[in-house]
Amino acid sequence: MTTCLVFGGGGFLGSHIARGLIEKGYNVRVFDSFPAGMANLETIRDRLEIIKGDFLNEQDVSNALEDVDYLFHYISTTVPATAKKDPVYDIESNVIGSIKLFQQAINHKIRRIIFSSSGGTVYGEPLSLPIRETDPLNPAEPYAIAKAAIERYLQYFYNTYGLDYNIIRYSNPYGEGQNPHGQQGVIPIFLNKIRQGERPIIYGDGSMIRDYIYITDAVNATIAVIEKQTNERLFNVGSGEGTSINQLIDIMSIITGKKIQPEYVKNGRAYIQRIVLDISKVRGEVGWKPRTNLQDGMKKTWDWINRLP
Repeated sequence: MTTCLVFGGGGFLGSHIARGLIEKGYNVRVFDSFPAGMANLETIRDRLEIIKGDFLNEQDVSNALEDVDYLFHYISTTVPATAKKDPVYDIESNVIGSIKLFQQAINHKIRRIIFSSSGGTVYGEPLSLPIRETDPLNPAEPYAIAKAAIERYLQYFYNTYGLDYNIIRYSNPYGEGQNPHGQQGVIPIFLNKIRQGERPIIYGDGSMIRDYIYITDAVNATIAVIEKQTNERLFNVGSGEGTSINQLIDIMSIITGKKIQPEYVKNGRAYIQRIVLDISKVRGEVGWKPRTNLQDGMKKTWDWINRLP
């Protein structure tokens, strides 16, 4: 049986990847320090192997890599805000940590690495939409710069050592299990504020456009990529549609049945104003397409939010 190791398997995206792999019949192992606990794995804990370890501890990593076929690199020690606050740590932990992981992957004869990159940030402000995989990268902040650097190192390790890989540039995944109290994930954060009777805070005028993809669709795309025989290694994964923050609020009003009055706050930070990913490559190469529209996915997320303590 093929063994898959998910680094960062306790997190939002990693835990859903683990669940999707189990449902497809893979033998699954997850590695994480579990800073937020194991709640995301609660329903599948008896169906996988859990390793608690430190991504920056080389012995922990080496032990986890024993007898692994596919390695999913979904661990990140930062989010955009924390990477900007401490870019040195971002480089030391994420970039250098990833390079050491790739070196160990060669020693352990890993068949393929699947890396979770950021389609929402590595392109920077696009010149036109939707943005294709062949468009130039223009990462403007530390988090995105680190993601782009790790991508380049993966290409280097493939060209030099034959370490096979896939890079998935996700847009903005959302859904159950995403931290509603965190610094990433506007949909669960806003929905949680609405549940608590608070006003969502919007930085700017709400016209920023993003590409939101429901988590199950993102997972299905990823598994389709590893199962399909293709020479392509880099894929955008998103909905292929753009939605403004103000439009999100309108949809939230519909699904919650509440009149929402967000608080608009001026912010000096320069945000990317619009991102929509071109997903024609993943459609054509592996036959995947998103199946959950934004309103349906947000309703599922709202139902989950309401089950939280």
